[in-house]
Amino acid sequence: MEARSQGGGVGIREIIVLVLIGAGLWECFLGWAQLLGFLPSRHALYPATGSFFNPGPYCGFLAMLVPLAFYRAVVIKKGLAHWVSLLYLVTAVGIMPALMGRTGWIAATVGCGVVAFGSGWLRRPRVSVIVAALAVVSGALVFMLYLKPASALGRLFLWRIGLSALASHPLSGVGWSGVPGALGNAQEAYFHTCPDSVFAQVAGSPGYAFNEFIQVGIAFGIPVMLLFIGLVAFSAWNALRTSDYGVAGSIVAFAVVCFSSYPLQFPEFVAAAGLLVLLSVASYCPLGRCFRLAVCVLVCAGTAAACIALDNRAGRSDSWAHQRYAYLRPLDSDDVLAFDSLAAVYGDCPEFLFDYGKALRQSGLYSKSTAVLMRGVEVSSDPMFLNLIGRNCHDTESYEEAEYYFRRSIDRLPKRMYPYYLLALLYADPAVSDTARFARMYEAALALEPKVMSPAIRQMRHELDSAHRRFFRQL
Repeated sequence: MEARSQGGGVGIREIIVLVLIGAGLWECFLGWAQLLGFLPSRHALYPATGSFFNPGPYCGFLAMLVPLAFYRAVVIKKGLAHWVSLLYLVTAVGIMPALMGRTGWIAATVGCGVVAFGSGWLRRPRVSVIVAALAVVSGALVFMLYLKPASALGRLFLWRIGLSALASHPLSGVGWSGVPGALGNAQEAYFHTCPDSVFAQVAGSPGYAFNEFIQVGIAFGIPVMLLFIGLVAFSAWNALRTSDYGVAGSIVAFAVVCFSSYPLQFPEFVAAAGLLVLLSVASYCPLGRCFRLAVCVLVCAGTAAACIALDNRAGRSDSWAHQRYAYLRPLDSDDVLAFDSLAAVYGDCPEFLFDYGKALRQSGLYSKSTAVLMRGVEVSSDPMFLNLIGRNCHDTESYEEAEYYFRRSIDRLPKRMYPYYLLALLYADPAVSDTARFARMYEAALALEPKVMSPAIRQMRHELDSAHRRFFRQL
């Protein structure tokens, strides 16, 4: 059975392997076509992204399949899978350096190492060889950090706040859509106590934890996170135990990508990982045939459900992006009813909630706008939701609440000028007229050094200067 599944047979295992490598070849074709200018990239800043919107996940997907192809092309060398895998290796390894995906490079290297040493393709190394290999790997890691130091620092920060968010909801989780909001709250709490942290320079509005083990824990709780870790570890161990080193290497590569990226946000990744787990568990399981069958059924059902959910979520986001401009105006009563009906479909879409809340605000429906924006805070880490809530409170003369939300926005992203600007204008309001606080906010806002001096920042600085002259002339 083993020889047939790894050799030139045409059983179900061989078909699954060919499907996986074929999917990788299709992604390689898209990437090379984009790199050579025959197809447009899906991101304006990067020349090649495949079917993904970013080269990082794209490189990770290619890397996940490299160990499987390496095993079939270099170790087994039999059947159609040998030639297909060889073609994949050439095209994938050729394009991966252009993608600058450090996580993908590491994943492919570690996965191929599992294949090489597990299968005996390379002899068992001596201690001196192991030390030399560790030195080379360490040097490569340092070089990769040198390539993108800010990105590496930002990833460390995301893991830190991800663990904090996980500790806030250890058992129940917040749901998959609630992860960005939980990360935003954790980031806000961190900068509230450490406003001058070095991480403030690299912080953004996180949509992912950049560690899928932490992400699953935040979404569904620690018990589910441990089940996910256990499934990945068991699948890799079982593949090694049955000498299916290609599958084992690819599962290990998937685990590496999960550790430092966000592969579970893409149906392609989830489907490929599910097939790898099936290849591992379906052939043999030490816990018995019934347990093996149960695991296979659960993996199939879970993979299908996750792919459908992710595809629907992406579809809702794309759908709203195409129709949002029809609603970016003050609303009448019919428009409000139309928005309310859309909320049943787009209720977990941050873009919809922001546009809806902003349109309600422009229509003077401040209370309803705040309620919608508060839902946005639950599913997004973007501080603009807090800024709009604060402006609603300011316009309804709830000055203390406005100050509270503006300060939350500052804590969430300390290097953004807009909430400082809004808070300074609040203190300059004749109904508040707080000279000392206005002066502090004015100085803090002008002390910020923007990465790009945009027209909006120039306008805010000009308005703050005007408010400063007007405010102190009145005193």
